[in-house]
Amino acid sequence: MKRFFIFMTGLIISLVSFADPIPLSLCGGPPDEHGGKGHREQPLLPSVDYADREVTISVPYQIDDMEVTIRDNQGDVLYSTVIPVIYLQYSIVLPDYVDAAKYSIQIAYGDIHLIGWF
Repeated sequence: MKRFFIFMTGLIISLVSFADPIPLSLCGGPPDEHGGKGHREQPLLPSVDYADREVTISVPYQIDDMEVTIRDNQGDVLYSTVIPVIYLQYSIVLPDYVDAAKYSIQIAYGDIHLIGWF
Protein backbone atom coordinates (compact mmCIF):
# COMPACT_ATOMS: atom_id res chain seq x y z
CA MET A 1 0.00 0.00 0.00
CA LYS A 2 2.85 2.37 0.84
CA ARG A 3 4.43 1.76 -2.59
CA PHE A 4 1.10 2.41 -4.29
CA PHE A 5 0.73 5.73 -2.44
CA ILE A 6 4.28 6.79 -3.39
CA PHE A 7 3.65 5.73 -7.01
CA MET A 8 0.37 7.68 -7.21
CA THR A 9 1.93 10.78 -5.63
CA GLY A 10 4.78 10.70 -8.15
CA LEU A 11 2.34 10.18 -11.02
CA ILE A 12 0.18 13.14 -9.98
CA ILE A 13 3.20 15.42 -9.58
CA SER A 14 4.53 14.46 -13.00
CA LEU A 15 1.13 15.03 -14.64
CA VAL A 16 0.81 18.46 -13.07
CA SER A 17 4.32 19.49 -14.12
CA PHE A 18 3.63 18.55 -17.75
CA ALA A 19 0.21 20.17 -17.91
CA ASP A 20 -0.98 21.48 -21.24
CA PRO A 21 -0.93 25.26 -21.60
CA ILE A 22 -4.25 27.00 -21.04
CA PRO A 23 -5.20 29.24 -23.96
CA LEU A 24 -6.46 32.65 -22.85
CA SER A 25 -9.26 34.52 -24.57
CA LEU A 26 -8.37 38.08 -25.43
CA CYS A 27 -11.00 40.83 -25.67
CA GLY A 28 -10.72 44.03 -27.64
CA GLY A 29 -9.28 44.85 -31.00
CA PRO A 30 -8.87 47.76 -33.35
CA PRO A 31 -11.24 50.70 -33.14
CA ASP A 32 -13.77 51.16 -35.94
CA GLU A 33 -14.03 54.29 -38.09
CA HIS A 34 -16.05 56.04 -35.36
CA GLY A 35 -13.49 55.46 -32.58
CA GLY A 36 -15.35 52.63 -30.81
CA LYS A 37 -14.79 48.89 -30.86
CA GLY A 38 -16.22 47.80 -34.18
CA HIS A 39 -17.87 44.69 -35.51
CA ARG A 40 -15.86 44.67 -38.72
CA GLU A 41 -13.70 41.70 -39.63
CA GLN A 42 -10.88 41.37 -37.10
CA PRO A 43 -7.25 41.14 -38.23
CA LEU A 44 -5.16 38.17 -37.08
CA LEU A 45 -4.49 38.85 -33.41
CA PRO A 46 -1.92 37.43 -30.97
CA SER A 47 -2.82 34.43 -28.86
CA VAL A 48 -1.74 33.83 -25.26
CA ASP A 49 -1.17 30.54 -23.41
CA TYR A 50 -0.49 30.07 -19.71
CA ALA A 51 1.14 27.03 -18.02
CA ASP A 52 3.31 26.63 -14.92
CA ARG A 53 3.86 30.36 -14.34
CA GLU A 54 4.90 30.83 -17.99
CA VAL A 55 2.92 33.13 -20.26
CA THR A 56 3.57 32.62 -23.98
CA ILE A 57 2.45 35.19 -26.53
CA SER A 58 2.21 33.88 -30.10
CA VAL A 59 1.82 36.23 -33.04
CA PRO A 60 1.00 35.41 -36.68
CA TYR A 61 3.30 38.14 -38.05
CA GLN A 62 6.02 40.51 -36.85
CA ILE A 63 4.80 43.17 -34.42
CA ASP A 64 6.90 46.16 -33.38
CA ASP A 65 6.70 47.87 -29.98
CA MET A 66 4.21 45.58 -28.24
CA GLU A 67 3.35 46.73 -24.70
CA VAL A 68 2.67 43.88 -22.27
CA THR A 69 1.39 44.40 -18.72
CA ILE A 70 0.40 41.69 -16.23
CA ARG A 71 -1.59 42.73 -13.15
CA ASP A 72 -2.94 40.88 -10.14
CA ASN A 73 -6.59 41.06 -9.09
CA GLN A 74 -5.80 44.15 -6.95
CA GLY A 75 -4.52 46.03 -10.01
CA ASP A 76 -0.86 45.88 -8.95
CA VAL A 77 1.60 45.46 -11.83
CA LEU A 78 3.56 42.17 -11.69
CA TYR A 79 5.25 42.58 -15.06
CA SER A 80 5.43 45.37 -17.59
CA THR A 81 7.59 45.77 -20.68
CA VAL A 82 7.69 47.03 -24.23
CA ILE A 83 8.91 44.34 -26.62
CA PRO A 84 10.73 46.15 -29.47
CA VAL A 85 10.13 43.38 -32.03
CA ILE A 86 8.17 40.15 -31.57
CA TYR A 87 7.94 37.45 -34.21
CA LEU A 88 6.30 34.06 -33.66
CA GLN A 89 6.58 33.72 -29.84
CA TYR A 90 7.63 35.54 -26.69
CA SER A 91 7.64 33.90 -23.25
CA ILE A 92 7.37 35.50 -19.82
CA VAL A 93 8.21 33.51 -16.69
CA LEU A 94 6.33 34.90 -13.72
CA PRO A 95 7.88 35.09 -10.22
CA ASP A 96 7.62 32.16 -7.77
CA TYR A 97 5.10 33.99 -5.59
CA VAL A 98 2.50 33.98 -8.38
CA ASP A 99 -0.19 31.58 -7.25
CA ALA A 100 -3.67 30.58 -8.36
CA ALA A 101 -5.11 34.08 -7.92
CA LYS A 102 -6.65 35.84 -10.90
CA TYR A 103 -4.39 37.91 -13.14
CA SER A 104 -4.93 40.03 -16.23
CA ILE A 105 -2.70 40.54 -19.23
CA GLN A 106 -2.95 43.67 -21.33
CA ILE A 107 -1.40 43.78 -24.80
CA ALA A 108 -1.22 46.93 -26.91
CA TYR A 109 0.41 47.75 -30.22
CA GLY A 110 -0.55 50.27 -32.87
CA ASP A 111 -4.30 50.85 -32.46
CA ILE A 112 -4.88 47.32 -31.05
CA HIS A 113 -5.65 47.00 -27.32
CA LEU A 114 -6.36 43.53 -25.89
CA ILE A 115 -6.99 42.14 -22.41
CA GLY A 116 -7.28 38.59 -21.09
CA TRP A 117 -7.53 36.90 -17.68
CA PHE A 118 -5.88 33.84 -16.18
